[in-house]
Amino acid sequence: MLEEIAGAAFPGTWSDPDALLIGTGRRRPTDAERTALGDLAPRLPLILG
Repeated sequence: MLEEIAGAAFPGTWSDPDALLIGTGRRRPTDAERTALGDLAPRLPLILG
């Protein structure tokens, strides 16, 4: 669902909980995770609701 809202895919190596926590701003991505996000990184966190 987050990928649909974002209009982009999260890295395939991430677990669903990591994608949810980072995607909604409940956890900051590490430098490596931010790099893996690429163009999606500046659009996070996603605001749901």
